[in-house]
Amino acid sequence: MEPPTDYDRQVSRNTVKSTESRARRMSKSVMHSVSGFLGLEESDKHAMRWENRRKRYAGSIGKLKDEYNRPKEGLDELDGSRFIRDPLRKPSGHVSQSSDFGTMRKCHRKSSVAHMAVKGLGNLVGARNKVRRNTHKGSQGGESAAPSMHAEDQEFNLVDDVFYDDQSKGPNLARLQATESSVGSELLPSAPAPGWRRRPPQALPDTPGTDMVDQPDFGLGRIKEKVLNSAMRRDKRVIGVGIVGRFFRPSIHSAAFTKDVKEQLDDMDDHRPYFTYWATFVQLVVFIVAMAVYGAAPWGIGKSTESKLVRLSNLAREVKSYTEQENIWFGPRQMDLIHLGAKYSPCMRVDINLKYSLELDRAEEKESACCVRNDGSGCVQRVASQCGSLSTWKKWELGNEGPGGRLSGSVCGQDPTYCIKPASAEPFEWADSIVDWPPCTDTRTPNNSVGSKLDRHMSCELLGRPCCYGIQGECMITTREHCDLVRGKFHEEKYLCSQTSCFEQICGMIPFGNKEKPDQFYRLWTSLFLHGGLVHLLVTIVFQMWIMRDTEKLIGAIRMAIIYIGSGVAGNLASCTFLPYQVEAGPSGAQFGVLACLLVEVLQSYQMYRRPHIAILKLAMPILVLFLFGLLPWFDNWAHLFGFIFGFLLAFAVMPYVSFGHFDRRRKIISIVVSLGSAIALFVILTLIFYIAPLTDCEACQYFNCIPLTKDFCENMQVNLKKNSTYSKVY
Repeated sequence: MEPPTDYDRQVSRNTVKSTESRARRMSKSVMHSVSGFLGLEESDKHAMRWENRRKRYAGSIGKLKDEYNRPKEGLDELDGSRFIRDPLRKPSGHVSQSSDFGTMRKCHRKSSVAHMAVKGLGNLVGARNKVRRNTHKGSQGGESAAPSMHAEDQEFNLVDDVFYDDQSKGPNLARLQATESSVGSELLPSAPAPGWRRRPPQALPDTPGTDMVDQPDFGLGRIKEKVLNSAMRRDKRVIGVGIVGRFFRPSIHSAAFTKDVKEQLDDMDDHRPYFTYWATFVQLVVFIVAMAVYGAAPWGIGKSTESKLVRLSNLAREVKSYTEQENIWFGPRQMDLIHLGAKYSPCMRVDINLKYSLELDRAEEKESACCVRNDGSGCVQRVASQCGSLSTWKKWELGNEGPGGRLSGSVCGQDPTYCIKPASAEPFEWADSIVDWPPCTDTRTPNNSVGSKLDRHMSCELLGRPCCYGIQGECMITTREHCDLVRGKFHEEKYLCSQTSCFEQICGMIPFGNKEKPDQFYRLWTSLFLHGGLVHLLVTIVFQMWIMRDTEKLIGAIRMAIIYIGSGVAGNLASCTFLPYQVEAGPSGAQFGVLACLLVEVLQSYQMYRRPHIAILKLAMPILVLFLFGLLPWFDNWAHLFGFIFGFLLAFAVMPYVSFGHFDRRRKIISIVVSLGSAIALFVILTLIFYIAPLTDCEACQYFNCIPLTKDFCENMQVNLKKNSTYSKVY
């Protein structure tokens, strides 16, 4: 029996209602997450958190207005760790604000765990040796060697010795008597006896205007003031400032550090710099692997030439030279960086200049033939001008056609008549042009005598095979010795340069989808983790550990990843557009994007400063100096410029810097739309220029990247692009 229709309708209604409710909840959750990430959430908790971050960063760059230094109403009752002040530190029991700030400014960074562990072990060993020396002196001096304390007392004394390197700084009778006389008998009714024993806890009177707590009743009097300050005050380095902020940190009056500011300084580590650590680790590992596999290029600022006596394809032994660019960074060669994924435009798109040069090489090889030595010592593929009088140039032509009436060829070691795999048969008959022939992997030897002149190109010994060298897809027919000298790739199984994909081998990485069309657009991203050398890597590590790490603690790993990768990719795209033939590696564009974040935060806190133009200049001047360094060789100023622009736009979009409210929320939405729209539009424009209207002959673009102060000053930044055939130029 079927259930009633009303029941089915009710079940259906409940199901739809439940589904709509779940979808609504998911939608609200997504909107809440996106709003919180972009800084659009109207929440007092988030508003207070980011307002405090703005104050911390702004206060480290310049002087704030008085209204931003005063504590807000209701902040006195905020939860958080309060400062514990030792009334014995000063005779009056008060701790001045100036001394607090002085201590705060000195203690910028906590000691690492390793440093504290080593220091603790050292103090422990020193305390043990001190006990042994005291025991030894007592036994030799005629005094009683019996201990003056009980066994458990010695244990406590050893612990106290671990806390103190210098017992003179510990509390002694003279110091406590001076403190007692200055404070008054009502504050310290009796001074403790000298020695290790702790004095009984004393009740402290309620003093108006004094923020004091009861002194701990164990061990506090024996701990050094420096250790006590570090443990109980927990002063930290200002997150988001780093070495630049500390270098330009102004002198701020102690009155500016109110209770509100001090409480917020104690609550800084909101984010862990996971992305900074990950990026630095990957960059370090990639550099170690690159140096271990490829080795280092010659060091210097010019060019290095290597000469060697090698055997050539004409059986002569000659001294050949190979010139390569030196590396000032102590790192890999240009070709090795390309293999690893460095920025190089010809590997990312079809370059019309290189394509034209390679077509000239193919046209010249199409007119080549097998040059057989008359003495039977071997043969090599050559053009007519390179086949000397001691050899015979076996060329197919009218009246002397090859198999099937072919006019292109012959080829040393390969013939469609003798090739078994792949066989030249219908419907896969080989073309007439030899540059379209596939490499033959299985060939039968002709049954001819050594002195026979029939098909000598198949019975002779090959003296040269294709060798891919350089960074522009060059290829030549030569010996293995010569190929090794020019650091090329020797193809033992190939017969013609047209049978090799030299440019694809030079680029490396993932093979092209079409061998004639380079498509490695991902080099914009991979080059961020490569470095030109050891010095380059050290500069990156210092920047990321001192500036980028603090910025990530301020904004979080996700925002930092967006700004870092977005700025780096955009900077590399601009460099590929304006400097297409230069090999570049490193995250310079991404680093300038991080610097743009610092400047954006200052601009958004403009109304908080007493003198905002001074604060802006303090950050703008170092950035301008770095741009001036980009005019020197070995720096990519185009990546610097566009990395900074994209970092500036992305920082406006993803950094929740505003004080939340209805007006600021609307302003934030407008800034997000404008900033992201501008960044996307600029990226699309660069992409269109790069692929549709490439700048392959922009000589003026070089001057923004390097100013030629002398004739050879920018030589390393210039790539001599070949625009003619090189097939028969080198052998």
